[in-house]
Amino acid sequence: MNEMTSGAVPAPVVLHDDDPGARRYAEWLAEEFDTRSSHHDSVDPAELVVAGTVVLVTGMRAAGGLGGSGFIKDNWEALVEAGRRVAVVMVGPTPVTDDARIDLMSSEFSADQLRDLKLFQLRGVVTPDQLGFRQRLGIKTALAALRRKPDLTPEEESMLELGGLDLTDRVSLGPLLRWIRREA
Repeated sequence: MNEMTSGAVPAPVVLHDDDPGARRYAEWLAEEFDTRSSHHDSVDPAELVVAGTVVLVTGMRAAGGLGGSGFIKDNWEALVEAGRRVAVVMVGPTPVTDDARIDLMSSEFSADQLRDLKLFQLRGVVTPDQLGFRQRLGIKTALAALRRKPDLTPEEESMLELGGLDLTDRVSLGPLLRWIRREA
């Protein structure tokens, strides 16, 4: 998918939180622009000063909320008010309905902040801690069976590595890539 031509658009600053799906999307996004991704707690402030676009890829917490929204709120002046374009990419196990997404975003950001943010939503990794008892038992049983299997597919290896079902899809980055490149 690496369609980026050198010099056409400056590489964005790509940030993520601890969510495994968010980290995977952030790594893919960084690859697209031949840059790196960083955890939002360890970003170099100098990067934010020169950035034209900042993308925070953050997991939707099982208990509600977004993992990295505090970073955006705490650095609002250095980001949006200083002229940076900012996207928040919400990564969760399933798509969130419009009403639920509005409620989630309204609880995380003010109306003024929401007006200046670009929001995206992607499917991530489903881990047992995000599920009810029966579903958790099913995933744990499937993972135990995979550990005993001799020849694993890359998808199965990914499931074991992440400890859950990986619903990430690199192709789903398309709308975000077009926004960063100012094509949409």
